[in-house]
Amino acid sequence: MLRFEVQDGMIVLPKSVNPERIRSNLDIFDFRLTDDEMNSVRALDTNKPTYNPDNPGNGKWLLKNYPIED
Repeated sequence: MLRFEVQDGMIVLPKSVNPERIRSNLDIFDFRLTDDEMNSVRALDTNKPTYNPDNPGNGKWLLKNYPIED
């Protein structure tokens, strides 16, 4: 995905503290995806968000998983 995003002109800010993951994130500049590969990745887009803030129960889930501390 990083190669796709960079090649498509997006600004990519990967985050990792794992040295192996950081190295693999940088190992995307010695190849290019073909037009067919780029189009195959684009075809995966369903135009639907992966997160809907209006879904019922989101507030309870957020408070349970990310409690507010005093």
